[in-house]
Amino acid sequence: MSSPPTEGPVVINAGPLIALATVSQLEVLEGLYKRVLVPLAVEEEVVVAGHGRPGAGDVAAAAFLERVRVEPEPDPLLSRALGRGEAEVITLAHRLGARLTLLDEGRARRIAEQAYGLRVKGTVGVLVSAKRGGLVDAVRPLLEALVEAGYFLAPELVERACLEAGE
Repeated sequence: MSSPPTEGPVVINAGPLIALATVSQLEVLEGLYKRVLVPLAVEEEVVVAGHGRPGAGDVAAAAFLERVRVEPEPDPLLSRALGRGEAEVITLAHRLGARLTLLDEGRARRIAEQAYGLRVKGTVGVLVSAKRGGLVDAVRPLLEALVEAGYFLAPELVERACLEAGE
């Protein structure tokens, strides 16, 4: 098995976009990755359907995010198993051989990894990478802010992330 690519785009889903925007850390994506691709179905979910909700305005204003139309459309079975945005994220990442796929939802992560062989990271992993890269001072306050905003993060996950971040 070959090592994961270290160059090339990352493809992101709505969950990490909204979570990072919620804790005012959307810009860490630009600092960590040269190209961040957002399928149009994801932008629609966050910016249009999510108008007025956390993250919508920040995502709409983020010029570094590359909006991408996924053509041909994802496999209908994938779209039925997941949401349209998740299906487009996985499809685009697979077609492009993306170095990383950013997803939070467990089922989508499993499908991306097991069925498509994609390398997957979630919001917590992005924040740990941002700490390691010197883009954020601490992970714990950001994770606590996500929990306060209504995100479910298992206490074990928070502790493991903080340990990995050297906190």
